[in-house]
Amino acid sequence: MAYYNEDQLRRYFEKAIKRESEEQIRKLQKEVDYLYNREIKKIMEDIEIKRQVQMAKELKEVQINYQEELNQIGSGYDEKLIMKRHEMTALVFKEIETKLIAFAKTSGYKDWLNKRLENYTSKINGYHVIIHVSDQDQIAEKMINDMYKSLSFEIEKDKKIRFGGFILTIADKKIEVDETLDARLEEQKEWFLNHSKLFIRR
Repeated sequence: MAYYNEDQLRRYFEKAIKRESEEQIRKLQKEVDYLYNREIKKIMEDIEIKRQVQMAKELKEVQINYQEELNQIGSGYDEKLIMKRHEMTALVFKEIETKLIAFAKTSGYKDWLNKRLENYTSKINGYHVIIHVSDQDQIAEKMINDMYKSLSFEIEKDKKIRFGGFILTIADKKIEVDETLDARLEEQKEWFLNHSKLFIRR
């Protein structure tokens, strides 16, 4: 059996205690590292969740603001489109009105009017009719007086008729026939507005 003196025993126990202490310290350090890493991971996950929640919130706000801006732009664009359409339509029909005024002074207008008056000659025979014409339309007035001279009729001047033609009324039958250029223009306006594809090119 080996014999240890007091100094050797002291050094032996010091080494044993140091080894045990170092071992415990390593275990403790590993446990601390594990706990530290676990908590750091948890904290980072919480931070990431909060970041994503905040980003989603901010993104939602951006989307709402963007949609509002789009709506405002859309409203402004629609308004501009409507205004532009009105301007273009007004120009188109202003040109047509100018041409109608010129047409009412031509032989072509006489031919157009003659066909319509002839169409009613037999239909109004036996009735008293009132024929409305423009107060400026001497051509229509003369043609009616010439063509219907054997029939019962009277001519009334109508300031609402701007371009030409006539409105024929049979009071007894409650019949009114509109054969004015004004009515044809309104029909064309209605058709044009319903079928035209007016839009703004960017």
